[in-house]
Amino acid sequence: MRTDLCSPDGNPKFRILRAGLTRLRHAATWLVASLAALAFASPAAADPLDPIPGNGFFLVGPDVAQGLYRTDGSASAFQVWINDVPTQDSMCLWFTYSTPDANKNNVVATSMSVGPMFATLNSAVKAFEPQNCQPWTRVT
Repeated sequence: MRTDLCSPDGNPKFRILRAGLTRLRHAATWLVASLAALAFASPAAADPLDPIPGNGFFLVGPDVAQGLYRTDGSASAFQVWINDVPTQDSMCLWFTYSTPDANKNNVVATSMSVGPMFATLNSAVKAFEPQNCQPWTRVT
């Protein structure tokens, strides 16, 4: 009997067990390497939002695409007017920013209305912040 195929006590099942453990070790190494690659892989880029929700803060590029957008106006269920002027809570309000933050010192454009409006998100705009608006749909 060949001793390299058997355990020290001559049992041939030892070789089969050792081969199985070697395969298991290789499979575990492959699994760990695969999981590590998935864990450190960058997330897939999501498609830009269209329509853009009526409330929020969105970065131009990762969150929303450049273009001309339109909203039907305020998302308020009711409107409050004082001296023929709608209150701010009754209006759709939006800001575009030249930086990717909501610093009001970096506002490129802003507008408010109860009715339909347009907003242009061009190369100068890095962020868009609508408040109390119906969804914004890309026109171009």
